[in-house]
Amino acid sequence: MKKYKLDLRFLYLFIPLLYLEIVFHLIQFKSFEIFSFLRVLFFVSFFSFLVSFICTRFKSRKVYFVIGLIIVFWFSFYTFVELIFKNFMGDFYSFGTVSDGAARIAQYALIFLSNAKPVFYLCLLTIVIYILLFRFVKFNGKGPFQLPLILCILSFLLMIPIFNLGSGLTPLSTVYDTFSNKDILIDKTGIEHFFFRDISALVYKAPEQIVIDIPDETDEPEPAEIPAKKRTINDTEWKKIAESEENSNMQMIDKYLMSKQITQPNEMTGLFEGYNFIYFMVEAGDYMMIDKELTPTLYKMYNEGLTFYNHYTPVYSCATGESEFVSYTSIFPYVNVCTPNYVAGIEFYEALPYLFKNKGYKTFGLHNWRDEFYERKTILPALGVDEFYDIDDIWEDKSIVHTNGWQSDTMLIEQAIKHIEESKGKFFCDIITSVMHFPYDESSYWGDYYLDEINEVHPDWRIDYKRYMSKCMDFDNGMKVLLDYLEEKGIADNTVICFYCDHRPYWISYKETPYDLIMEYSRWLNPDRSGEYGQYRSPFVIYNPATQKNVNYNYCSTLDHVPTIANLFDLNYDPRLYMGIDAYSGSNTIIFPSGNWLNETGVYDATTEKFTPADPNNAPDQSQIMKTNTYVQNTIKISYLIFDEDYFAKRRSICNPK
Repeated sequence: MKKYKLDLRFLYLFIPLLYLEIVFHLIQFKSFEIFSFLRVLFFVSFFSFLVSFICTRFKSRKVYFVIGLIIVFWFSFYTFVELIFKNFMGDFYSFGTVSDGAARIAQYALIFLSNAKPVFYLCLLTIVIYILLFRFVKFNGKGPFQLPLILCILSFLLMIPIFNLGSGLTPLSTVYDTFSNKDILIDKTGIEHFFFRDISALVYKAPEQIVIDIPDETDEPEPAEIPAKKRTINDTEWKKIAESEENSNMQMIDKYLMSKQITQPNEMTGLFEGYNFIYFMVEAGDYMMIDKELTPTLYKMYNEGLTFYNHYTPVYSCATGESEFVSYTSIFPYVNVCTPNYVAGIEFYEALPYLFKNKGYKTFGLHNWRDEFYERKTILPALGVDEFYDIDDIWEDKSIVHTNGWQSDTMLIEQAIKHIEESKGKFFCDIITSVMHFPYDESSYWGDYYLDEINEVHPDWRIDYKRYMSKCMDFDNGMKVLLDYLEEKGIADNTVICFYCDHRPYWISYKETPYDLIMEYSRWLNPDRSGEYGQYRSPFVIYNPATQKNVNYNYCSTLDHVPTIANLFDLNYDPRLYMGIDAYSGSNTIIFPSGNWLNETGVYDATTEKFTPADPNNAPDQSQIMKTNTYVQNTIKISYLIFDEDYFAKRRSICNPK
């Protein structure tokens, strides 16, 4: 009787690819949950059997070796880069964000690769394992050729019934179909499977199946009203439009937004009514930029202005562009595309610049770089910025000199002053800085400019800290120029300056930061900023020289900027149109792209579905955690629907109620 043996040549791929998955999971997730391991095991089996079946149709063993080597090399390098990108940007790379991510990686490729953690190189060891297996191990290749294909199909079929085992609150099939959470998808299915889903997501993503529990108006107590003030909004027109709407998604958005509570005025309402407003997004800004001796102007503004103790800046898919976009619109961005570029040109009539514009303000903006990463010349006009000047416009002034590296923020502010001079009446000025952008371990004009002064104060700092601070000092000098100008013109007291940061300074580790660099603000840096969430804490400062210092302890993020600022200036706005809330009305939940969230009660990890209470002795019960989860998912899903339907472009008449 003839004996059939199993064709084991699939093991040339199976062993190194399974090794890669195990190493990746242990590095990134510190463990490998059993159901995740089973999914990965069957997918790697399926993929290895399939490739082996194809390769063994050729007579030459070299064909298998070359094809296998290409596959192993690609996945090893891909996983290596994903780990660096996650460590660097706080998110996994996706081909949906290729316009931003690839440009950054290409521009700083050597710096990017040089900052890989040593443990990441274990991924590249996969290539060595594959070559050694092929060189020294001869797996049995005699057996019925149909067997690998049969096993391939069997592995795929076995993967299906266990697909959702252990997936928890959010069915993994939903995450898979909608491509809505990269962290969960990678953890549950593996990095190699994610690669194929990422590619397919460029073509197909299932629409979110949104089942929204409309919040009960009795769930939250209505805040006490300020005497003689009440925010009332007539929904007659909105209801009329909603009743005639035939699009089910538009109906869902209408229903959800109208069900939200209208936050009432508080003691900060109208504090800056009628004032000019200068809105800074500070590139790579951080508490580290505030130094009593080296950046005295920022130090003064921080210590004398309105500050927010628990303010966070989550890092989204394309960090700078989406932090900026969220701070204008108060809508949670997509997780797998660069949202501002994706929706460029679509009108957002509820955006912050539009609110000022509708109050009679002149709106203009400046940035000291061009549309290399983000299409601001298309994006900003659709948000209500009437005039926008980038570096090419600024360089038309032949006296402006191009410098090595990122351009001066002092120069940018001086250009902004020229446009302020031309303003007749009230103005909204949006300024997007760049000088503090990495790299910090390379020589650059502004990175080296103030090194002598820094060496006198902090001679023991590492060179990358010194170069970062040198760039901060240029921004600080620009702020001084601005404050001096406003004072000289007699408009300082009725002008408000606000600054926030797009993301932390990349490549600088908080664990290694000199204590004296942050000791002045150690009271602001609890919990430890070297932790997973501490690095997202960032300064949010609103300064007016005639206004007394005020510290807000409510939890808030860039998502809450629009309603907070709109309340301070008493603009005509409907609080229900925003995913954020006025930080002076209460705390919000900080939502991260991974679906993780935190608030005053604690931190929730969406991947592990574990809640860690801030106070173990006063932890919320499961129903409260579930309620917050529902709120987080509603916020994300409604935001996606708003983008999908161009909602605010279609609802212009209800964006600014009278």
